[in-house]
Amino acid sequence: MDLTAIEKAKINCAKKLFNSISSAKVKYHKVATYQDLIDEMNSVG
Repeated sequence: MDLTAIEKAKINCAKKLFNSISSAKVKYHKVATYQDLIDEMNSVG
């Protein structure tokens, strides 16, 4: 998928935001597929 510079900037800002609000109790992860989500959930275990 080809993203514009503005779209890439928005994604980078979102990554920084979610990293800043993650804590020991809540951790945000980037997932692109349902399988990525399942894998992340299984790793928390």
